[in-house]
Amino acid sequence: MERKTLFDNAEFACPIVGTCLTLSELRRICRKFGDAVPENASDYEAHVFLVGQAKIAGSAAVKYLQKYLDKKYRRDLRAFFKTEDEAELRRMWRDRAEAGDVPGPFWALMCHPTASDGLLRDVYGEIHMLSHRVGAANRADLSKLSRLEDKLAEVTAALEESKTILRQAVSVWKTRCRQAMEELAAERGKRQSAERERISLREAIENSAVAAVRRDRDVMRGQLLELSDRLESTEAEAARQAVLLERMHADLQKTRQDLADRDSEVAALEASLFSALGDAAAAHAAHAEHHLEELAALGEPLAGHCQSDTPCTGECATNPAACKCRAALERGLPVSSAITGKRVLYVGGRSSLVSHYKVLAEKFGCELLHHDGGREQSSHRLWELLGSADAVVCPVDCVSHEACSLVKQACKGCLKPLILARSSGLSSLARSLAELGAPAQ
Repeated sequence: MERKTLFDNAEFACPIVGTCLTLSELRRICRKFGDAVPENASDYEAHVFLVGQAKIAGSAAVKYLQKYLDKKYRRDLRAFFKTEDEAELRRMWRDRAEAGDVPGPFWALMCHPTASDGLLRDVYGEIHMLSHRVGAANRADLSKLSRLEDKLAEVTAALEESKTILRQAVSVWKTRCRQAMEELAAERGKRQSAERERISLREAIENSAVAAVRRDRDVMRGQLLELSDRLESTEAEAARQAVLLERMHADLQKTRQDLADRDSEVAALEASLFSALGDAAAAHAAHAEHHLEELAALGEPLAGHCQSDTPCTGECATNPAACKCRAALERGLPVSSAITGKRVLYVGGRSSLVSHYKVLAEKFGCELLHHDGGREQSSHRLWELLGSADAVVCPVDCVSHEACSLVKQACKGCLKPLILARSSGLSSLARSLAELGAPAQ
């Protein structure tokens, strides 16, 4: 029995390309086929190109991918091709998957000639759910990173406060040391002066009464002892201040070390997070679901004027219900919107937001038709909606490859406007409708 090829597994081409190739390998392989994929194309567009090529029998891309994956995972192919027992294949897959080795065993099972469809679908299901778990882990890591950033800000603020206190303490210590040195110099000057006076007194003793000289000598001795005590206390205070300064310096060094450890920890967490995040996951995390606030920010109803500053006249004044200008203004739209009264088809998106999508379209004066992109509704229904729509909006983050390709081909053949929105959020839809409603340049 011959082994299965990439074309034989065309229905699993999307998980095979997404799991077994890195983004750099994906880009490098796309560049080998000339202008098939533009240099500025997104990772998603490169992925869609290779998935589409994998479904074309005999294409150069599918042949190259087959050889590249066989060479990259040749050890896994040899290991899995040694057995034909399905139970043993399932056990080998389980052991390798639990050890974190997924791409190689996944490709080996997809190529195995005796692997049953049930086994392949079980493995595909695990790969599919693994992508969901990775997305959930990324969101948890983002929350943890936010908390760590808040904690880092608190530690930084505490460090700055400690630095301020330390600088103030050092300034006080320097001032006190300077004062102590000045007092010491003054005391030394006094001591020298006292010594000179003592010599003068000795000379005076020889010419004066002994009692008077003794009294003066005792007074001078008391002064000298007092000055010595003051000098000793001043030196002790200087020593105490020096010890305090050394202690503060040690505390500063410890605080700096703690801050460096925090910086290293945050840097390690950031590196781990951003290596685990793909470009698509990062873009999806940036669109938080503030749906009600986005609807409230779209505008307030206006009434009473056909234009922004012109009162209603003629039929608009006698029959307000027939005033199309007023109806458009009451929805918060400019009168000259190019999509007023048009039908816009929205393919894909989130089912929980469909009602909000339609309310938003009403604000722009158009009717929104919705197709879920193939999850429950059929492609035949999509063709019917495309025939009655005047323009199409398709969010690339929440739609199947087949539906996206079908919409592109249909809009190109029917010359209908098509906008590929970056996300399925309300703000992205609002920008798309505004772009469709803008006057042609």
